Amino acid sequence: MLLRLAWRNLWRHKRRSLITAFAMAIAVALCMATTAFTDGMGRKMFNVMVEQQLGHIQVHHPDYPTGRKLYDTVPEAAKTMDALEGLPEVAHASAQLMGFALIGGAEETTGGQLVGVEPAREIAVTRADERIVDGRFLEDGKPGEIVLGAGLADEIDVGVGDTVVVVTQGSDGSIGNALYEVVGLFRTGNAALDKSGSMMALADLQDLLVLPDQVHKITVLGHDPDDLLALKNAAIAVVPDGTQVQTWEEASPQAVQMMAMMKFSTLIMLFLVFAVSSFGILNTMAMSVFERTRELGVLKAIGLRPGKLVQLVVAESVFLAALAGSIGFGIGGLLDVYLMVYGLDISGGNPEGMSFQGITLDPVMYGAIEPFSIFSILAALILVSTGASFVPAWRASRLDPVEAIRTE
Repeated sequence: MLLRLAWRNLWRHKRRSLITAFAMAIAVALCMATTAFTDGMGRKMFNVMVEQQLGHIQVHHPDYPTGRKLYDTVPEAAKTMDALEGLPEVAHASAQLMGFALIGGAEETTGGQLVGVEPAREIAVTRADERIVDGRFLEDGKPGEIVLGAGLADEIDVGVGDTVVVVTQGSDGSIGNALYEVVGLFRTGNAALDKSGSMMALADLQDLLVLPDQVHKITVLGHDPDDLLALKNAAIAVVPDGTQVQTWEEASPQAVQMMAMMKFSTLIMLFLVFAVSSFGILNTMAMSVFERTRELGVLKAIGLRPGKLVQLVVAESVFLAALAGSIGFGIGGLLDVYLMVYGLDISGGNPEGMSFQGITLDPVMYGAIEPFSIFSILAALILVSTGASFVPAWRASRLDPVEAIRTE
């Protein structure tokens, strides 16, 4: 009976109920579109920072992350790589050797970072070949090749097919120098790497830096990224003594904070939008109770308990929220599909995209749907609709039957 009464009461003033429902629906739709956009941005940042750079776990010398010293390396690199790739928890692994050098073209020279990689393994872990914007990526078994960040190539005025000279200092104090052919230009989304980074064959850089069979970092991707502890423990068992194994969260607390900040900002946005829309529900329910004061007094006079009156008013708000949610999720779903298929241009006229926290985002950013975000919107809608109705519901339960019946 209470549910039937609540449904009928909702439509006693159709215009007011529909205006309130559509206002809430617009709030729901905007929240869905905004969270889809921020979730898509979060996925992009996770892809750039974690899957392309940090990996699920990292293997390195304990002092290398803080000191970045040339001789803080992982020994027996080839043997360690084979052992890691033999673990059932490991999907792919890639070794990297780092160094700094002067990189020069025919007329311009600048400082840059050298990254030595094994091409096939690097592609499997970071999909580096997909970041090539001109030319191609390195090939296994082809020494003397180098790929440059697009920004670095512009600075020293070289392109695919040109030759660059690399001058650096080896671990034994000697001066290493060699000529390399530029076979490709890349843009990873990491602003620093694109502006000053380069990649060459691991064997070439080991010779240049006089670090045979040594690397600075091994990046590992697991089959189950949600079970990092099992992956870490398995890796610890096979790496050389004195080598440190860290999850990406341990290796880069800044990345963790950035991800958490994006989720927190989404929750703040949900709170603000629904806090505003809650006033619409509160106003609608308060007017409904005020207009039906005499009717509610009659119900109390014939024996309806105060708790039942509260349930009646709350049920009306729940029906109103259900109507708003149905419309809002329909409109929001269409907006989400649009963002996932066509994306949103955030370039501001810059063809290279927008830079955020050192991450260069693509000019067109695509949306993504995360279960957590949908659950948050649904939970916010339920909490707002029921919470805003409790004040008028409590007022209705406190009515004096005699005085309420006398109300005109």
